[in-house]
Order: sequence, then structure tokens, then C-alpha cells
Amino acid sequence: MWLCGDASQPSNIEGYATVAEQHSQQSRWQTFFTHSGVLALYTLAALFISWPMVRYFTTGVIGAEHGVDAYQGTWNLWWVATALSSGRLPFFTNILYYPTGVDLFWQTSQVAHGITALPITLLLGPRAGFNWTVLLSFVLGGYLTFLFVREVTGNTLGALVGGMVFAFSPYHVQRMVDGPVEVTSIHWVPLYLFALYFHLERPTWWRSLLCGLLLVWVGLGGWYYGLFCVITTGLAAGVWLVVPGPGQPWRWPDRAAWVRAIWAGTPALWWVLLIAPQLQGLVSEPDKLWDMREIHAWRSADLLDFFLPNPLHPLWGEAIWAAREERYPGAVIWNVALGWVGLALGLVGAITAWPQVRRWVALIALSLLLAMGPTLRVAGYDTGLPLPFMLLQDFPGIRSGQRPSHIMVVASVLLGILVAYGFAWLTRRMTMRAAGGLAAGLIALLLTFDAYAGPMLIQQREVHPFYRTLGPPPFDVEGQPQGAVMPLPLYIQVNRSENLTTQMVHRWPILGGYLARPPAYTFSRYAPGLREIEGYPLVTNDIFSPGWPTLGQQSFAAYDVRYVTLDLTVGRTEYFARVRATAKELGFGPPIVADADLEVYRVPETWPVGSLGYLGEGWQGLEEQMPYRWRWIGERAELRLFNPLEQPQITTLSMRMVSHDEPRLLEMRLDDMPAGEILVAAHEPSSYQVRFMLPSGSHALTLHAPATPDPERSNEAISIRFFRIEFKFDS
Repeated sequence: MWLCGDASQPSNIEGYATVAEQHSQQSRWQTFFTHSGVLALYTLAALFISWPMVRYFTTGVIGAEHGVDAYQGTWNLWWVATALSSGRLPFFTNILYYPTGVDLFWQTSQVAHGITALPITLLLGPRAGFNWTVLLSFVLGGYLTFLFVREVTGNTLGALVGGMVFAFSPYHVQRMVDGPVEVTSIHWVPLYLFALYFHLERPTWWRSLLCGLLLVWVGLGGWYYGLFCVITTGLAAGVWLVVPGPGQPWRWPDRAAWVRAIWAGTPALWWVLLIAPQLQGLVSEPDKLWDMREIHAWRSADLLDFFLPNPLHPLWGEAIWAAREERYPGAVIWNVALGWVGLALGLVGAITAWPQVRRWVALIALSLLLAMGPTLRVAGYDTGLPLPFMLLQDFPGIRSGQRPSHIMVVASVLLGILVAYGFAWLTRRMTMRAAGGLAAGLIALLLTFDAYAGPMLIQQREVHPFYRTLGPPPFDVEGQPQGAVMPLPLYIQVNRSENLTTQMVHRWPILGGYLARPPAYTFSRYAPGLREIEGYPLVTNDIFSPGWPTLGQQSFAAYDVRYVTLDLTVGRTEYFARVRATAKELGFGPPIVADADLEVYRVPETWPVGSLGYLGEGWQGLEEQMPYRWRWIGERAELRLFNPLEQPQITTLSMRMVSHDEPRLLEMRLDDMPAGEILVAAHEPSSYQVRFMLPSGSHALTLHAPATPDPERSNEAISIRFFRIEFKFDS
């Protein structure tokens, strides 16, 4: 008996082990099918809402207003792929705003989205990369919200519906319709909030660091959402400090609560440290980005906007827009609707699970409060009541943002938690099959009522065949541009992105460009020849020597602008007629391409390359009284110089000038270094010369003189009158 019992024991253990392994394997398969099913459901829903985008996956993109923002976003993804595949960081580009280039760090450059779309962009093209990112915003945004909500509530079906409420909200669909992919791509926000939740509940230094890294990642996808997540970090720390969690009584925060709150806010400190150099530059140059405070109120939410029915729905959308337009004529970027399905379920969850959700309700309320901007507006009436956003709008970065309403995306994520609790209450006495049926019905209702906007408008742009014949872009071994295309119109600070579309084909540097936050680009405003051919007034007998058109030819040759292209598809017949006349005076010769869509001029290679100087900012208008011509300056004026050669040039500046009323000291600085002083005589014009060494590259010679108001010129301040300016350069 003992032997039999002893012999049977291993067999029982092996049997128990086999059963445990089977249960474990079944659990793994169940987990796999659950997550695969969730991803598949969100994918099918995304394809339905974005239809027919998948049919044009590599040839077109969704976007309103002729795809201006959509194709800017497409260029951004293309640039990230281009820079990374060539071993460069994508935070600066030297192929826009030639020859200076432009810093892209604070732009809507979408680096995070460019990285996640990198294989698609490289394999299938930038349009496919754009469409992939749009789909990812629905699929990954819904899935990450599902994981977050399920972790908080423990309800899988409720989390599935909660993820739908976030990913397929009217707000998100509106962003897709508009086209700017950096605000369409909301999917990293729930990932950050998920990580922040773990840190709030169980703070550790590595969770804090992880949240700080995720803050940077969200910001590199879109600075609106990155900044909103930073703000949410501070709000959440405060909420966790004063609002009790489930099962906790209301009480004054003790020392432990304060320590936890400080820990909760540390991700923002990591964020500051990680991007400290860029923040320092933004603080030291607050005007680096445009000041948008004047439009904050118009880009903020009205209290009723959150609760509107889907303003994009084919059946009633036009009526919603018409009613909103009546209250806010000309308003844009106002659709921040949360969706009625989500609001209804969220209300049920807030009522039935109050102890579990009061922190989330507080955080939602604070987010919506900030989304309403500087003052409270209700149904079109501005109450004048100041709101908390007024305390933030003067900070660098925030004051250059034009979408305060978009912080509601945080509330949209957290609404998913309330939705799951509401769903759990509704299904508390249902069978699993019945609960699944209710979830399916709610999802169908959400997609057809809250999310559906009809077939999407697909924007397809054809690029002229000429751009495919330009050959390899001109760069030296260090990656610096050695030539450029001047596409006209330049669209500097104009809401057009066609020149970016053609650049994705020819890959050459271009003058100008289109960015959401245009830089201070004055090159084409002052460079001789280039400024006239762009459309600035032609002055044939200016005070500068050599005059027109020689100085213009020197400018084109020195800056190595090789082609001027005219996009005739935009109309503007009179503008292009002036361009042709200027090109003829410069001596371009006949166009090398001339059809109904495009006209192309090649800059003659025979024009000599050498240093040049010309007038910059600060010069008053040309005046003339035969036989004299002159220009006045005030306290400051600028002469720009460019040496395209590797070796420095001995530069002789000759000036004929006279001081206003009394002798004045004219101080000159080459960049930041003193370049000489001249005591300019009054009453009689005199000639002066200054010599200095001009290094290679671009430079500014700044002229300073004390100025006094002139009653004969409406008290305009003047100092010195210049009759002639001439530069001579020697090796």
C-alpha cells in the first residue's frame, strides 16, 4: 500500500502541473485574442470613419482648405524621414528659407510621428506616412485608452467603449477633417496619462523619469499636446493632494500627502531639464515665435461647445455650424464636442461611482476650464469673468499657441474612465453575452451618431514633371546647400503649402517655405534682384553702386539661386507679368519650360560669382531732387554683405553723405565687432571711406547715429542723408 501510494504521488503532481499549464496557455490565448480583437475593432472603425482614405493611401491625404495643413504635415513626416535616413537630426532644416535655414524644434515638425511612420514613409512615400499616422491616431489612441481605463476600472468591455469615446470623438474627427496631422495625432496623450497614473499612485524616481521622457516624446509629436500634458501634471498633483481617492475621507493634507504631491509634479522638472537649452533660447528670445494672445479668446471654447451634438454629421451638422456662426461670426477651430454617447455614459459613471471617480471628475473639470480660455463665454455671450487660463497666457510658448481649446483632449481621455464605470453600472445584472451586446450597440451608436462625418475629402496634388528632371540636390560634403530653387509665389507667411509638395519630389533647397510659426525671414525682402523678381518695387536709380541690373545679377550668382519657377496654376496674371518683365531686365533669357501650369527660368551660369553688399533694414524711402538722389536713416540702418568665397575679402566702403543740421558721429559695427567711426559733417555732402576685412559668409554692417525728429517730415527721426554707397572687394 505504501509503495502504491508512493508511486501514485508523482503522477498526481504531473497531472496538476499539466492542468495548470493548460490554464496558463488558455489564459495567454485569451489575452492574445482580447487585445487582437480590440485592435481589429479600432482598425475597422478607423477605416470606416476615414473612408475612402485607404483607397488613396499612397496618392492623397485628407484635408480641408485645399490640403494646406495636410500637405505641410506630409512634408514634416518626409523631412523627418529624410533627415534621419541621412544621419542628421530633424530639428533644423537647411532646405527651407534658403540660405539661412530654419529651426524646427518649436514648429509643428512632428518628430515623434515621423519616427513611428519612418518605415512607411521610406517604403511607400510621405502621403502613405501621413495616412498611416492618421489611422494610428484612432487605433493606437483607442487602444492605449482601453489599457489605461481597464487598469483603473477593471472592466474590459467598459474600457473598450471608453477607448472608443476618446478615439472617435467629434473633436478628433474634426481634426482629421481639417488636416493638421500634429493635432490629429492624439494617441500619445493617453500613454502619458497612463504612465502618470502609475506614478501618482506609486511614485518612484524611475516612474518620474519615464513620465518626463514621455512628456518630451508627446511634445515632439505636437507641442500643443506636450504643453497640455505638462500643465496636466501640475493639475493632477494638486488634485491628488486635496481630493481623496476611493475609500479615503476628506481631510486637510498631511505631510505625507504633500510629499506625494511634490513627487507627482517631478515629471515636469525632468521635462524642463531634458529640453533646457531650447527653453532657455525661448525665454531669452520671447519674440522668436509669434505672439498669439490677441486670438486666444477666439480659439477658446464656449461652455456649450463641449456638449454640442456632432457638428460634422451629414444630417444635422450644417444646422449646428449655422447656429454657431450666428453667435461667433467667422470663428474657426471651435469644435471641441465630447460626444453625446460618452457624455451620457460618463454622467452615469460620475453619479454611480462617485467615490471612485471624484479625482477624475476634478481633473476633467479643470481641463475644460482651461480650454475655455481667458474669460467665460456661454452661448456666445462673453461674461467677462476671468478664468485660470489668464494666469498662463503670458508664459513663453503658451502665448504663441493659438488653440487653448485643445487642452480638452485631456478631458476626453479621462471621460473614458467615467464611461467604463457607467457601463459597469448598466451591466451589473447582465450576463456576459448581454453586456457584449450592449457594448456593440453603444459602439455602433457612437460611430454613426457622434463620429460619422460622411466620406472624407481626399486632396491629391500633381507635381509638374519638370521637378523630376532637376537631378540630385546641390549639397557639399558637409551637407550645406550649394544652390537653390526660387519658386514663385514664395508664400512667405501665406497659408499655402504647394512649394513643400514639389520639394518632396525635387529635394532642392528653396527660398521661403510654409511653417505654422513663420520665422523672421527677410532675405528675399532685401537681396537685390531676388526682391524685385519676387514682386517688390523696382528702383532702377538707387543710391547704391553698382546699380540695376548689375547688382541683381551679382546677387543671383553669389547666392547660387539657379532656377526661378512660376506656378501658373494659382492665377495672379498681373503678378506673373511683372515677374516676366523683371526677368527680362535681369537678362534671364527665354524660359526653359513654358506651359499652362509652369514656367521655369534658368539663371545664366556666366554671371560672375563674387562678394556683394546691399541695403538692409532701416533705410527710408528714396528721395530725388535733380541732380541728387538720397536716402535718410534714423538711429540705425543696416548694410548687408555676403562673401561666397572661402577666403576673406579686403572691403572698401565708399559713402557720400551729410549730417542733419549738425555734425554727427556715425558708428559702424560689423556683426558684433566695431568697424570704425566717422564724424559726418553737416550742410555740405562729403565723401568718406572705410576699409575692413570681410570673412566668408553673410554679415551685417550696422550704422548707428543720434537722430532727431524733423518737423518737416511729421517728426520722423532722421540723422544722416546718404547720396552714394559703393563696396569694392579685393582678395
